Amino acid sequence: MIQGTAQQDHIIARPAKPVWRRYLPLAAAGTALALLAVLLFQATGQSASLVLPRAQLQFATVQRGDLVRDIAVQGRIVAANAPTLYSQETGQVQLFKQPGEAVTLGDLLARISSPTLQNDLQQQQAVLASMQSEAERAVLAAREQQLDIEQVMNNAQVNLLAAKRELARATQSIEMGVIRKLDFDIAKDNLTKAELEFDHAKRKVVLAKDKLSFEQRSREQDIHRQQLVVSELERKVAALDITAPVTGQLGNWLVEQQSHVLPGQPLLTVIDLSQYEAELAVPESYARDLAPGQQVEVTLGNQQLSGSISTIAAEVRNNQVSARVRFNEADSTALRQSQRLTARVILEHKQNVLKIARGDFVSSGGGRQAYQVLDNQALRKNIELGALSVQWVEILSGATEGEQWVISSLSEFKDLDRVNLN
Repeated sequence: MIQGTAQQDHIIARPAKPVWRRYLPLAAAGTALALLAVLLFQATGQSASLVLPRAQLQFATVQRGDLVRDIAVQGRIVAANAPTLYSQETGQVQLFKQPGEAVTLGDLLARISSPTLQNDLQQQQAVLASMQSEAERAVLAAREQQLDIEQVMNNAQVNLLAAKRELARATQSIEMGVIRKLDFDIAKDNLTKAELEFDHAKRKVVLAKDKLSFEQRSREQDIHRQQLVVSELERKVAALDITAPVTGQLGNWLVEQQSHVLPGQPLLTVIDLSQYEAELAVPESYARDLAPGQQVEVTLGNQQLSGSISTIAAEVRNNQVSARVRFNEADSTALRQSQRLTARVILEHKQNVLKIARGDFVSSGGGRQAYQVLDNQALRKNIELGALSVQWVEILSGATEGEQWVISSLSEFKDLDRVNLN
C-alpha cells in the first residue's frame, strides 16, 4: 500500500488584507463616476436643448452712424383754404350751385328767405326817416325862436341908442338950466334900463344858440343810433345772400334744398383749389414729439413731395393728433381733395450712435433683451434701446459694433439662454 503525502503537508494561514485595500475599488469607481458627471455637465452646458432653422430668422449687424428718428403716418390731401358758409338768420334756404361746380369769388351760392327780417328793416327805416323829418322840423322851429330873440335884442339895442341920445340932450339941457334935475335923473335911469335890457337880450341870444346846438347834437345822436340799427339790419339782409369767399369749386351741401335753417347752421363748403395741404393723423404717443417746422416726406403713389408741419391740433381725437403739412413745392393740378397719402415725419437727427435694423425683436423682447449670434448659436443678452425710427433702432447699452443679432420675433426662443441654429 502506497502512502500519500498527507503526512508531509501542513496548513499555512493566509495573511489578512489591509482595510484600505478592501475599499480601493469602490473609491476608484466613485471617482470615475464623478469625472463622468463633470464631463457630461460641461458638455450639456455648451449646448442647447432648442434648435431653430436659420431660414426662419432675420439677422442684422450692429453699426455705428447717424440715426434719423422718424415715424410713418397716414393722411389725406385737404385744401389749405376750404371755408364753411353758415346761415346768419332763420329762414328758408335756396341753393343755386351744385356740389363740384366751379365758382368764382363773389358768385351767389345760396339765398335765405326771411320775411321777418325784411319787415324789421322796413320798420326801422321808417323810424329813421321820421326822426330825420322831426329833426329838420325842430331845426326850423329853433331858428324861428332864435329870430324872435334876435328881434327882441335889436329892439333893446334901438332903445339903448334912444336912451343915450335922450341922456345927451338932458345933459345939455341941465347945463343950460332948461330942465329940472328930476328929468335929468329920469333920463339917466332910462339909459341904465336900456343897457340892462340890451345886455339881457344879447345873453338870451347866446343861450338860444347854445340850446339850439345842444338839441341839434342830441337829435343827431338819436338819428345816429337809429342809423346803426338800420345798418345792422341791412347787413343781416345782405348776409341772406351767401356768396363765394374764394375762387374754386363748391364742396358739399350741408342742408337740403328749400329746407328751414337756423342761425349758425352750416350750409355748404367752398374749396380753394389754388393751394393744398396734407392732413396727417399722428398717434397720440408721438404728440409731444411734434413741433411746427419739422420736415415731412409725403408719398402719393409714385409722386414724392416734401414739406414741413405748419399747425398741430390742440386736442386729441380717437387717440390721434391732427397735424397740417405745408408743401414746399407742389403742382396743384396733380393733387385731389381727400386723396390718401403716406408721410414720414422726421422727429430727430442723431449722429454717431450704435444702431441696428429695426425688427420684431423690439416688441417681442420688450426692448430689454436680444439674441447675439455666435457661430451656430444664439446667446441671450440684456440690452437697452433708445430712439426708434422707421428703419433703425438706437442701442444705448449691451452691444458692440460688428455684433450680429437676431432681429426677427423672439417669441420662438422661449427665453432660453442658448439656442442652436441649424
